[in-house]
This record gives sequence, C-alpha cells and structure tokens, in this order.
Amino acid sequence: MTTAADVKRITRLVREREPRLILVKRSLILPPAGHYLRAFNLASLSNKDRFRIHYLVRPLYEPFTGVGLSFGDSFPNDDYGPWSPSHPHIEERIADAILGDGMARIEHVDNPEAFLEYVKALDDLRTGGDWHIFLTHLLLGHRDKATDLGMQTLRRYYPHARQSRHTRRFLQLMDGGQARIDRVLKSWEQTVVRQLEIERYWQSPWPS
Repeated sequence: MTTAADVKRITRLVREREPRLILVKRSLILPPAGHYLRAFNLASLSNKDRFRIHYLVRPLYEPFTGVGLSFGDSFPNDDYGPWSPSHPHIEERIADAILGDGMARIEHVDNPEAFLEYVKALDDLRTGGDWHIFLTHLLLGHRDKATDLGMQTLRRYYPHARQSRHTRRFLQLMDGGQARIDRVLKSWEQTVVRQLEIERYWQSPWPS
C-alpha cells in the first residue's frame, strides 16, 4: 500500500505547478466550486508499490458515499503498468497526467448543467444509479422533471436501496415547495462537507 508519505512526496511537483490543488489525505482537491468537489484520488492497491489515480466530481448535496471511485474513473496506466511511487520521474508523470487530461475532464464542472453533462459519460457503477440526476434537477428547480426521475428511481431501487428511501422523502417534501427542498439540500451539503473534512476550503453557494 502506498503510504501517506509517498503520496505527499510524489504529488509535490503537481502541487507546485498548480497551487490550487490541495492535498487532503490521499486526494488532491480543487477548492469546491458551487456545489461540487473536483478531485484526484490516489487509490492504494494491495501491492505496496502500486496505486491508481482516479478523477472525480462529487455533488456535495448528495448524502455521503465517500471519495473514491464515485462520480469518476481511473486514469489509464502509464507506460509501465499501474502507477508506482518508485518509478523514475513519477512526479513528472503525475503532474503531466493531472494537469493535462485530468484537468480537462473535471476543472470546468462548477455548475449543475455542467455536472449533468459530465455524468453522461459515466456508467451506473460510478454513480449509484440516477439519484444524483434527480437531486440535481431538484437543485435547478425542475420539479416536474424531478418528479418523473423520482418515480423511476423508486421503481428501480424499491424497497431495499438507500436511494429510494431518500427519494420517497423528497417526493413528500416537494409538496412543501422549492424553499423546503433547498433547506434539505443545504443541510445535506453542509453535512457532507464536514464528513469530507473540507470545511476550510468550502464557501457555501447557498444564500445566507
């Protein structure tokens, strides 16, 4: 397993080249933009000399599922197979990959419309189904569209999935109007930010 010290060392160059990147545990994060956390996660493997790099854009208004493979995918292996902290020039390779293809994939995702476009390229295994789309349309105030998506999610996941419990709750909350929906989404977002331990980097996009 690649150690925390390894991660700090091998990401030094990319953090110097792009000062906005912040190392939080095993992830390099861009300061949250709008309602979204954009990050690169260095995922350890069972082989202590190997790791993978995953890019992701996480909607902060979705109840917590952690940072890892969710809402993203892994970079292709480098020329020598899975990434290794002992490879020659590993700092340069990481910097080139993240600042090139990596940033092109996630840097622009800073609003709900861009997020909906971004997730079109991801399969259900990366997103947990359509829950994120349902919530994003609620955030945008598209209540008719959200109702249709909510019913589809209920039929697909009912009765055992966590997403369906939240969907049933939201279908009830929708009778209370957009202000009530916004209060719940704001509360969930604040909770997720605390769970991810990124409070110091997050500026709430919600009106005071």
